[in-house]
Amino acid sequence: MVNYAKFLSTFEELSKIGWDENTGMNRLSLSENDIKVRKELVKRLQKINAKIVTDDAGNIIAKVGEKEQAIAIGSHLDSVPHGGRFDGAYGVIAGLVLIEDMKDIMKNHSLILIDFTNEEGSRWTPSLMGSGLTTGVFSKEFAYLQKDRDGITFKEALEKSGFLGDERNRLLYNPPKYYIELHIEQGPVLEREGFQIGIPTGIVSLRVLEVTMKGESNQAGPTPISYRKDALIGLSKIAYRFRDYALKKEDKLRITIGIVNVKPNVYNAIPGEVKFTVDIRSYDDNVLENATNYVINEIKSVSDEENLDVSIETKWTARKVEFDKDVIGIIENSCKKLNLKYKLMWSWAGHDAQYMTRISRVGMIFVPSVNGRSHTKEEYTKDEDLINGLRVLEETVKALDER
Repeated sequence: MVNYAKFLSTFEELSKIGWDENTGMNRLSLSENDIKVRKELVKRLQKINAKIVTDDAGNIIAKVGEKEQAIAIGSHLDSVPHGGRFDGAYGVIAGLVLIEDMKDIMKNHSLILIDFTNEEGSRWTPSLMGSGLTTGVFSKEFAYLQKDRDGITFKEALEKSGFLGDERNRLLYNPPKYYIELHIEQGPVLEREGFQIGIPTGIVSLRVLEVTMKGESNQAGPTPISYRKDALIGLSKIAYRFRDYALKKEDKLRITIGIVNVKPNVYNAIPGEVKFTVDIRSYDDNVLENATNYVINEIKSVSDEENLDVSIETKWTARKVEFDKDVIGIIENSCKKLNLKYKLMWSWAGHDAQYMTRISRVGMIFVPSVNGRSHTKEEYTKDEDLINGLRVLEETVKALDER
């Protein structure tokens, strides 16, 4: 049986690395704090005699047991800037305690723990870089050339971190039979609807557009409003239209304007250029395509209205994935056995699990997020919910081991 008290204390200890009460969690991928927590993870894995390797993405892959087939548990320890303690780290730390406590009772499978590199994509884009490289989604050449805001490439940071490993250690070449990811919901649904556990059936499609609208920058005082070509006005009109469109399809669609860069970005000059991203998500591909067309058409229409030049680039599209139905069923049965109220749902956030579907049979387990907060220092999940998720993970691993 997994020691739940040990899990809570381990979570508390590791959560201190990179945490600041005023600014939240600061563990950007392969930063000083991320390296520190990774080294602590490795130290604890060594104490239980895990076989630890890293691959050419810097993913930490630790195995206990000698069985050829394996059940892998994983997530990530890196955070967004000023993030919370639970996103990603919950799954890794729960997995750490579980493989220690269950390693000697497994009958048919070994256990693997994975900490994926740069899941968040906050330092290098795109996100899910570690899982994408280890499963063959991204090429090494592409991943290694990506630069952070200081011009440091992913390869340079890997080399400096000490976690650059061998390409032969990629999960693609030795895939686990099953992969289970335990995670906070990062949304308000479970808490508001009174569910203790969420069981994702898959992860929605995501498309990101980058838009540049150019007008004309002039002095804020002497230039009459009617003479202006204000790029920020264009963005403002678009933002309202996108929100109203998405509200009508809220059960199937999310549209978000995320990054916004304004030039010249001074108080006394008219914004002559605005560059921004549009994040479009849906589990219905027809809805995604229709929304994309709507977004593009509205951007062009508003640009014409405001006499702006515009360029639109599709940065990337990640198609929806559906998780293994048998694994979902086993997670359901685990919830029933433990008498926990659960909900089948889509994951609207990306997770390493989506790329692991290429090489393994995958399932996820969600626990409630208080007030639906995530990617902020106010991110919080109650201890009882953390333990419930770990209990479901434990029962799921036991059931998978019997197969």
